Amino acid sequence: MTMYKPQLTTVAIVVSIILGAAACNNDSDNSSAVVKDDAYYKSIATNLVSKMTADEKITMLVGPGYRNTLAADGSTTFGTDYSKVVNLKKIVPGAAGYISGVLDTSTGLDIPAAKLVDGPAGIRIYPTRDGQEGLDPESGTFYATAFPTGTVLASTWNPELVKEVGKAAGNEAKEYGVDFWLAPGMNIQRNPLNGRNFEYYSEDPLVAGTMAAAVVDGAQSEGIGTTIKHFAGNNSETNRRTVNDVVTPRAFREIYLRGFEYAVEKSQPWALMTSYNSINGINAGERPDLIKNILRDEWGFKGFAMSDWWSGWDPVAMLKAGVDVIQPGGAWRITQGGDWLPLLKDAYANKQLNDETISQNAIRALTQMLKAPTGQNYQYSNSPDLYAHAQIAKQAAEEGIILLKNDDSTLPIVRSSKVASFGVGQINTFKGGTGSGDVHSSYVKSIQAGLSDTFSVDRTLSTAYQTYFNANKTVTTDVFGVSQVITCPEYDVPAADIAAAASADDIAVITLSRTAGEGKDRTASKGDYLLTDLEATLIDNVSTAFHGQNKKVVVVLNIGGVIDTTSWKDKVDGIVLAYQPGQEAGNAVADILSGAANPSGKLAQTFPANYSDVPSSATFPGISESSFDNAGPFEPYVTIPRQQDYNAFYNEDIYVGYRYYNTFDKAVSYPFGFGLSYTTFGFSDSAVSANTLNSIGSKGNITITTQVTNTGAVAGKNVAEVYVNAPEVKLKKPNVELKAYAKTAKLDAGSSQKLTFNISAETLASFDDTNNQWIIEPGTYKVYISSSSDVTAIEPITFTVDKEIVVENTTPNALALQAKFADKSWITVTK
Repeated sequence: MTMYKPQLTTVAIVVSIILGAAACNNDSDNSSAVVKDDAYYKSIATNLVSKMTADEKITMLVGPGYRNTLAADGSTTFGTDYSKVVNLKKIVPGAAGYISGVLDTSTGLDIPAAKLVDGPAGIRIYPTRDGQEGLDPESGTFYATAFPTGTVLASTWNPELVKEVGKAAGNEAKEYGVDFWLAPGMNIQRNPLNGRNFEYYSEDPLVAGTMAAAVVDGAQSEGIGTTIKHFAGNNSETNRRTVNDVVTPRAFREIYLRGFEYAVEKSQPWALMTSYNSINGINAGERPDLIKNILRDEWGFKGFAMSDWWSGWDPVAMLKAGVDVIQPGGAWRITQGGDWLPLLKDAYANKQLNDETISQNAIRALTQMLKAPTGQNYQYSNSPDLYAHAQIAKQAAEEGIILLKNDDSTLPIVRSSKVASFGVGQINTFKGGTGSGDVHSSYVKSIQAGLSDTFSVDRTLSTAYQTYFNANKTVTTDVFGVSQVITCPEYDVPAADIAAAASADDIAVITLSRTAGEGKDRTASKGDYLLTDLEATLIDNVSTAFHGQNKKVVVVLNIGGVIDTTSWKDKVDGIVLAYQPGQEAGNAVADILSGAANPSGKLAQTFPANYSDVPSSATFPGISESSFDNAGPFEPYVTIPRQQDYNAFYNEDIYVGYRYYNTFDKAVSYPFGFGLSYTTFGFSDSAVSANTLNSIGSKGNITITTQVTNTGAVAGKNVAEVYVNAPEVKLKKPNVELKAYAKTAKLDAGSSQKLTFNISAETLASFDDTNNQWIIEPGTYKVYISSSSDVTAIEPITFTVDKEIVVENTTPNALALQAKFADKSWITVTK
């Protein structure tokens, strides 16, 4: 479709053309996406904002707030204060928040409010509606697809497939009346115990950035906005509002900002969410060097920035720093009274906020709101194709499941086999984690159900587990009131029952499960990172009994994040890492176990040999300290004490994840990038086919080619991972860094595919924080084409750079360390 630019004669005519033209340009099936031309919508937004009063602009920049609603049964519901949303045309029950519009009869302004929903594994809205409190009384259900979590999606190493997940989720958002999806989450998995790691992609910024860009591209192709988050350094949940990241500018740029940079430059998300934490003494949302200079000026971000819910301390400072919409509005913090809307109006009246600031912020927000379904007057159906989307979720789960161990070709299991299924996790299967990242799906296929549909499962054992589970499960609501969490201790299976199963059945499958979620980090103790005593005993007893009958044992890990495998992996024959694979969990796991799907997932994070080996283990999640520098870039307008009582020392500096283990020769349980298949692959004819760095410098790149051949007996896919070892001149470097990757098509036995990788100067560069530059240092670079970050047996290919190349000059002294930490004595990992 084509949209013409009208003559903007009156505001009323402008709004009419915006809504009318969009409606007229919808195809008969009401499914066409809008033209995403920011310049066009910005020109309209600029005109509209020029007609708005200061109060109308400020109201758009602050969410409506939350309130407790008392129900007839005495329960309370914590949710949006709908009475304060200006020009809300239609409520989406369960939405996380709204951005007020404008309705002004004196000027003819009729700008509808925008609707925002969580979360990273799918569209989070209420599945049913009761018609109370002004909610939509439409009959029916409003379930959404629970897609595999971010960690599973990253494990596919397949951005094209992940884009399809984003597209399906975006379609559900659009058809349920949503404008902005508060996803994807893309913080770095700095430490295995981050409670929210399941929402995130990887310990590596290239994987995180490319996966996030794929989700953004897919979702925004449906005409809804995405919101990359949490910007930046939100790498733990403990004291997340009051923690201060102490981190060098180089590490922050190379590791924690790099993924965001890739996502912005590759996909231009319509929105971005700032994080709770402070960075080197200043709250993330109050840093103009982060939001204005780096995000907008250096990267060219065109969308708008919103705060995380109740993040930040000073709303005036946040708006000045470049946060355009403060969410959720209302109370300053959950535990304190007050309202930011009148406070900001007061700041404007007192000339602490000027019209230029609030106008710029409103224009940035409104530009994206006009592009969204509500701004386009899209007539949504409330009927997305959930069946089709479930098939996409299943495919993504199957490609993301990782085969960690397969001794003596234990897997796949012959479909006629009789399977003894152990572990409470086979029934209490976790599709995802808790908190705002949860999704209300119409079903979750348990691993037990998936196995039962595929194999002959020991019914006596299954019945015993079901009876135990029904009698011992506990159902609770998590701290945010948005997820039901079912827990159950492991079943202590009688020895006689294990012996009977070992005698009667062909193979044992043990499912171990873990969940975690928003607001709380995991622990290194038994029952979380470590197995419980009952779980360890179950593995011991089942392995002893089945091995005594010359039968195999397989463990399926239905977990949100990394757990210990060192203590038990040698006791079993196969390990399948499913993570939390969404609502199709049982079907996907069964297809992998049976060989209906050949595993092709690869680890996007390292499994360390021991938690104590993690370089941040001694400092995670932070160290208590009450004597913080409270100075920000502005004089504080709000007198609330800026609680910063926790320092998170990023003591490993740039050596995060595999960068640390490879550089310092630390043994791991399973390396980054690792994953087995039911076939085998080989790389050949690897070469540097072009090097234009020496001729055109910062605009040049490196082109690498390799041939991937399926050298086994069955069809499958493989990932080629390109790691680079860079020379050290001024800057110390990790031993290897991932600089490119690609997944093959499904290759039949004996067939090959040539892959080509173009590594830009930008991707190859390192950050010189002394000179505020991204640079490529001269010397010989070694390139390894590998199936994991363990490149010890790989013969490298090489290329050379003749002289130092300055790729980019950046904002001077951005994200500088606080004076008291400038000596870097807190860095414990050095080369």
